Amino acid sequence: MTTDLSQLFSDYSEVYTRGEYLTFPNKIIAIQFRGKFYRFEQANQVIEKESPSFIKWVTGEESQPADIVFSHEFDRNLKPDGFSLEVTDKAITVKTKNMRGFRYAKEAFFKLWQVSETGINCPLISIYHTPSFQLRGVIEGFYGIPWTHEDRLDCLHFLGEHRLNTYMYAPKDDEYQRKLWRKPYPEQELDKFKELLVVAEEEQVDFWYMISPGNDIAYTQPEEMKVLTDKLDQLINLGIRHFGLLLDDIDYILKGEAKKRFSSSASAHAFIISQVDQYLSQVLHDYQLVACPTEYDNSHDSLYLEQLNEELPSHIPLFWTGPSTLASHIRTKDIELMASIYQRPMIIWDNVPVNDYQKDYELLFMSPYENRSPYLNQASFNVQGIVSNPMAQWEISKLTVDNMSRYLWDTQAYKVVHAWQETLEHYTGSTELAEALKIFAWHNQNKYTQEPIPFDIKEGIRLKDTEKLTAYLEQLLKASRQLKEIDQPAFQEKIAPWLARCEKDWQFWQTILTEDCQKIAKEKEQLLTYPHRIGTNIPMNYLEKH
Repeated sequence: MTTDLSQLFSDYSEVYTRGEYLTFPNKIIAIQFRGKFYRFEQANQVIEKESPSFIKWVTGEESQPADIVFSHEFDRNLKPDGFSLEVTDKAITVKTKNMRGFRYAKEAFFKLWQVSETGINCPLISIYHTPSFQLRGVIEGFYGIPWTHEDRLDCLHFLGEHRLNTYMYAPKDDEYQRKLWRKPYPEQELDKFKELLVVAEEEQVDFWYMISPGNDIAYTQPEEMKVLTDKLDQLINLGIRHFGLLLDDIDYILKGEAKKRFSSSASAHAFIISQVDQYLSQVLHDYQLVACPTEYDNSHDSLYLEQLNEELPSHIPLFWTGPSTLASHIRTKDIELMASIYQRPMIIWDNVPVNDYQKDYELLFMSPYENRSPYLNQASFNVQGIVSNPMAQWEISKLTVDNMSRYLWDTQAYKVVHAWQETLEHYTGSTELAEALKIFAWHNQNKYTQEPIPFDIKEGIRLKDTEKLTAYLEQLLKASRQLKEIDQPAFQEKIAPWLARCEKDWQFWQTILTEDCQKIAKEKEQLLTYPHRIGTNIPMNYLEKH
């Protein structure tokens, strides 16, 4: 038996085993399920459907005796989504505080079993894990064309599969969410929400609805609050209990009646957030509300944040994007400062890998989740969690979100180089294709977290080292052609324009090498009209320099 248990269970924070095994000589193992988490919990409700074919679940009432007992118990001392899994020679015991924690325990449980010619083997082992953050997921919060309904359904499945538990609906260009926030959703849109909620429940993902009334709400008019709560009622009636009030990207200079009633925009914002919170507490027994302040990307204290914090109920968390809107880093000292300023629960709205700023939509951002302190989950900072704001290209965003999920699962164990390799291999299912994807991603890094033109390429351009630059472009071209072998239709559809750009850049580079100025100028003009760019953009950057 050569299985490396430390490697197999490396993504759990505590694993204890001496390498001893239980061996069951039969081809089928009978496991008696004892559900103690809730009354009458049964195996066919919570585990049987996902089990491998060599496991037969029994109740203890059958004539066939069980080979071992499996118990699922509630443990109030665990944190949400955490679990313990212990295998002794007499029993398997799983303890969780919620059913999502049980989902993660099952993943570990299914990894235990090894089928050999002599029987079925299971190590004697103890595994304990609690995710580093309570809230882990994505916020669809970018400008531009929102995701399709199919994208959102796929996203919810992806989140569940990657141990993420949060989806926040906040597309800036859903007019009913922002520009036309007063208007009720039509029935066909509500039907889409219903379908999303069914999948969210299946995947044990919390569905948050965000609304953005800040551009034109009349703070002093009670009827405006009635319109707002009526809109929220539409979503409450569907079963949504998680909400956000977004006051980002608005002019917060008070005017008219609001200026007469409130001494500051912070007071006005605290008022409307508190009103929404009060309403939700009246109509929902169990709910959550988060707010996005207008100053959401500070790296310093401000009068606005001081007043907002003083006037807002302390249980309401606020968003923070890091020390800038598109934060190149979030260091320990950054979170130390902002935690002392916020003095309340915080959710980090991390604007990676979003590409909606200026002409970023011409680019893909395919970097790992990097430059984030491993101590963001320290209890004193009160960070409830982190949500990624992805690109409009959801399928390509999966790379960074997958990578981020590994950080959120266990910040202390997260090593970006190793985790990125795992992400690429997991996505492509092939070492060779993972290498091609790594090369392509290196040429398309997130320009806010990494310099988009790596130093070696910059030096090649500066020194007019056309041999070196040709080698890089040839490597990129080969990788882009290999990527066409990835058997993911959504990936092929979304990445196709950038793969085509690689071909165009290679052809243009051959023209540049001829030094035919007239032909170069003509092809350059044609290429400038193409709406998609490679991050390193070697031919154009070379021409700009020389």
